[in-house]
Formats: sequence, C-alpha cells, structure tokens
Amino acid sequence: MDDNDIKAHLAELEAKIAFLEVANDELEQALLSQHNRLERTEVIVSELRNRLREQAALIEHLGDAEDEPPPPHY
Repeated sequence: MDDNDIKAHLAELEAKIAFLEVANDELEQALLSQHNRLERTEVIVSELRNRLREQAALIEHLGDAEDEPPPPHY
C-alpha cells in the first residue's frame, strides 16, 4: 500500500466511524424515548390497577348476586 491508499483507507474508516457515532446517538435517543414511554405506561397501569381494586371493593359492598332477583326471561 502506498501513501495515497493508506490515506484513502483512513478517510473511509473515519467516515464509517462518523456514521456509526451518529447511528449510536440516534439509537440512544430512541432508547431513552422508549424508556420514558415505558415509565409513563407503568404509572398508567398502576393507576388503572388501583381503580380496578377500588371498583371491585365497591362491587363487593353492593351485595351478592344472590340477593338480586333473577333477570326476566323473554
């Protein structure tokens, strides 16, 4: 390899490294975004779980289904 070949190869490697750095930064941003969305989703799921528990407790206090008259038959 002569000097020009080495310089060309070095320039090619530098371009590839620059591309990989940009791709890595983009992937980091995407990962951070997904992490934030996951955290928000976990909060929402937790709130929904609490609401369901509250609703279940209310339903239990309303009485058993046996106390209600059977539905009319058509």
